[in-house]
Amino acid sequence: MKNVESALGACVLGLACFIGGQTLGLRRAMHRQESAGAIADRVLTERVSNTATQTALDTTESFGTAEPEMHVTTSLYTALPLMSAFEMKRRLMQSSNDNYISDVIVARDSTVVRWPDRLMRPLRVWVDERNTLAGWNSDFVPAVRDAFSTWVETGVPVHFDFIHDSASADIHVRFTERFANGISGKTVWSRDNAWWLVSSDIQIGLAHPGGGTVTPPQMRAIALHEVGHLLGLDHSHALDNIMSARIRVRDLTDEDRATIRLLYSVPAGSLR
Repeated sequence: MKNVESALGACVLGLACFIGGQTLGLRRAMHRQESAGAIADRVLTERVSNTATQTALDTTESFGTAEPEMHVTTSLYTALPLMSAFEMKRRLMQSSNDNYISDVIVARDSTVVRWPDRLMRPLRVWVDERNTLAGWNSDFVPAVRDAFSTWVETGVPVHFDFIHDSASADIHVRFTERFANGISGKTVWSRDNAWWLVSSDIQIGLAHPGGGTVTPPQMRAIALHEVGHLLGLDHSHALDNIMSARIRVRDLTDEDRATIRLLYSVPAGSLR
């Protein structure tokens, strides 16, 4: 009888050791997974903190635009593919030297805001051509359209069609004589609660805040900046990018192109 009890006790002890070993292994695996996520969060946070300091120091420019305004609606794109926050961060951190994606992330509060791919069904753009404002130049219309086309040439998976019916447009471009708050352009866009963009409006001033009428090349530069906002970009801390808060250049830089391509390599959503 004692032999049977001893054998039974040994079996129970062996089973307890096995279960304990499996539990310890599971805890270690979970710890490794949590550590990988924590490392990704720390690296992303360090990059954002470094660029935020530089942004605060860069304050002198020629003419500038406002921060984009945002409206939120119910999600319209529930069938679009999803990606984990860990995988999104991994992709965005693959290259850190040729773009300012960290500037965009900190400005967007650790979220990616973008349009769904619109290659087969281009976004419809209406540009206000019938304008009687002081300083109006008919060359402003092709300058604005060229700004849209220039962003398409970066390879972003969004195309545009220019239409004459404002009621059916996804994007409206309007002009004003001058902004009262010292800016040259303003973008307002709407997103759904899954961070996908659904519509946008751009407004551009015909006169500089400090005086003087905008020229067609300057109009194109302002439009390039505003279309960058429309696509989901925010300001770059570097002064020589078109997405600088104050525009000094007339065209996209390699960093502008690299950043928009990187932004559109992941879906919209939170990185938290």
